[in-house]
Amino acid sequence: MQQTAPSAAFEQFFVGVTEGAGTVDVAILGKHNMRDRGHGRLDASGALVLEQTVEEQGKPARKRSWRLVRSGARITGTISDASGPVSGDVSGPTLHLRYRLAEGPSVEQWITLHPSGRSATNRMSFRRFGFKVATVESVIRKVE
Repeated sequence: MQQTAPSAAFEQFFVGVTEGAGTVDVAILGKHNMRDRGHGRLDASGALVLEQTVEEQGKPARKRSWRLVRSGARITGTISDASGPVSGDVSGPTLHLRYRLAEGPSVEQWITLHPSGRSATNRMSFRRFGFKVATVESVIRKVE
């Protein structure tokens, strides 16, 4: 059985169907549940294209589209609810992304693959004017 090279592990993890579940903790408002379902593929150029449906407790479901391109350890791309480009890097099993949401806060996101390659932890930090205003903690699992 061929193993996925560490440099391509995060792309391969998101190819196919993934599901995530966790909590959003918003300053002053408290915690609520969230979940997502993603369908990923590699396009002809090798970029990861991920279509997600995100559901947060108390809000309508929303669609989110990602396109991430790797050049060595560097990542660039787009996310549909970001106001500009996404940048980041891959270090070992961790993908670290930085971007600004169209609604204002800057985001740092860390997705760390578990050694099994079947799940990952997702941690996000949202900041406005230098202050942390929300966090997300979730577990993503590969469905197929």
